[in-house]
Amino acid sequence: MKIIFTALICLFTLVGFTSRSSAQAIPDTARLAFGVEGGDPAGSISGRYTFMIGASLRYDYPITKHSYITASVGYQDFSVGNGSLTTQQAILNKPIPTLQTMPLKIGYKLFLVKRLYVQVESGTTKLLNKKAEFAYFDYAFTYAPGFGFLFNTKGKGYYDVGVRYEGVSSFYNDNDKYNFWALHFAYAFKL
Repeated sequence: MKIIFTALICLFTLVGFTSRSSAQAIPDTARLAFGVEGGDPAGSISGRYTFMIGASLRYDYPITKHSYITASVGYQDFSVGNGSLTTQQAILNKPIPTLQTMPLKIGYKLFLVKRLYVQVESGTTKLLNKKAEFAYFDYAFTYAPGFGFLFNTKGKGYYDVGVRYEGVSSFYNDNDKYNFWALHFAYAFKL
């Protein structure tokens, strides 16, 4: 899975730097984007969870010609892997639930070349099934650097394709981090 993400990163970088100079520039207007995403858990949770699937809503507000303040909210569901057999639920012989989270982030987006952008976000992630997970905290600090590329559509919208690394602190008052690599695909339109 990490090889796929590395290949996608290289592809987006190549597409961004080779885009034609006659391509339509990104407008300096507010945008709203609805998206879907998939992710690969990393670090200490990679044995417990095998895959993340989710949805997101992002608002971009222009502050200069090439930069935006962003706000986003999402829903993420992490599929249970074989490593979950050592969790609190497995030890107590309870059903092992999927991890369900809702990230709330604000950030900054900067367009580098026409439609290629870098973005950094931070905020909090709410654990939606705290009781089922036997978690100590409802919320955890979150940061998410990433980059992406906007593709024009024939209408007034854009397709937004990007990759990010999302780091989430522990919900258990320990050193576990709920980190993952994610690929998102969204439809964005001007407001």
